[in-house]
Amino acid sequence: MTGSDPKRSWVLACGNRYWPDSASAIEKLPMNHVPLGDDVPGELICVKVPDWAGDIAVDGNLLAYSGCLSGDPSARSDWRRFDWIAVAWHMLNGTSERAHEQRNGPVLSYAFRLPEELHLLFDRAWANRIFLFLRRWAAREERMSEEQLFGTVPKAEIVLTHDVDAIRLTPEIRLKQTAFQLANALRSATHARFLQAGVRLVDAARFAFSPGDLRTIGRIREMEQAAGLRSVFHFYGGPAGWARRTPRRMLIDPGYDVGSPYVAGEIGALRDGGWQVGLHQSFEAWSSPASMERERQRVEAVSGAPVVHCRQHWLRFSWETTWRAQERAGLAVDSTLGFNDRPGFRAGHALRLFPWDRAAGIPMQLAVMPMVMMDSQFYDYAQLSADAAGPGMKRWIDEIRAVGGEASVNWHPHTITGLYGWGKGFEDLLGLLS
Repeated sequence: MTGSDPKRSWVLACGNRYWPDSASAIEKLPMNHVPLGDDVPGELICVKVPDWAGDIAVDGNLLAYSGCLSGDPSARSDWRRFDWIAVAWHMLNGTSERAHEQRNGPVLSYAFRLPEELHLLFDRAWANRIFLFLRRWAAREERMSEEQLFGTVPKAEIVLTHDVDAIRLTPEIRLKQTAFQLANALRSATHARFLQAGVRLVDAARFAFSPGDLRTIGRIREMEQAAGLRSVFHFYGGPAGWARRTPRRMLIDPGYDVGSPYVAGEIGALRDGGWQVGLHQSFEAWSSPASMERERQRVEAVSGAPVVHCRQHWLRFSWETTWRAQERAGLAVDSTLGFNDRPGFRAGHALRLFPWDRAAGIPMQLAVMPMVMMDSQFYDYAQLSADAAGPGMKRWIDEIRAVGGEASVNWHPHTITGLYGWGKGFEDLLGLLS
């Protein structure tokens, strides 16, 4: 039983969508327990599962930590010897990345800064698959169907979100994007991809010399309404203009004033139309409750309604400090947990959960929904064409749906303009979600 172990109870609560009001059937499964600590429990390994769980597994396997095996370490091939609750605990709790952060500092949401052996964790919603496996196993033990014991497998919940980074092409954005595209051109040329390098040079020239109206929120609102969707728009609430910002903040942070007539009018239209308005914290606010609270209050003052959703600008994030700072700043739902440079399940799950607070030994009050993918991962990093981006996104949407998961996806509003040329990708995403 798990009742005396709050950590095991927390894992069961994280999987509650798969066994509503029936966690006792999971608790009774004949699993040998291993201690749920904060240290990394060995290496990630693939464990063969029985044929009756073949549709839940990937190529017949589930991912596990070798240290979650009870008894003889040579019995890695025996799925019954693993404490699957412990495996889920370490995935949901981000144990591997937390350990890396303690040794090296935060990776600030760049997957390439993490050891290659961790990337297998990001490829699938493994914790969800483990919960589906436990559900199937428990039904077999009870000699009942899953539907009789637990009800139907839940439908996926995918939340479309937008980080409003720009409403006009400022000198800072020109400089930043021109430099980024030139770097992409150089990288392509270095790998003998000369046609792609030429495309990036054209992109660099377009950013350097094109006019820059990036006001697209109303258009996105119309597109989503036609698709029967409502999304969350995260707005920047930090200082605007040249006089109140350091050179670093001018280069990195959004430069608009949330109280300007255009932005305030769009926020009002979103609120009145049933969209959610959230906060997009400034670059330097990732560990500062006071900065987050000031920025939240600015967006709230314009919105005229409580602001509870958020995502950190540039996905600037620390396992140790960011969620705690958000909670103290009065925020309630974060969707920062993802990567800048690749799509993926950063903690091996697609679940809306309340993170475990290591210091307090209880779950936090803040809810976290992972961000599985965003536009720039396909266009800037993978450098996919307009036609290839849609199939690239579908792979991740399909995984969330396959496991009945919960996750967010992110599209920056200004990128649907001709300047960026990512509008077809957004149309493809709307089609995938609707």
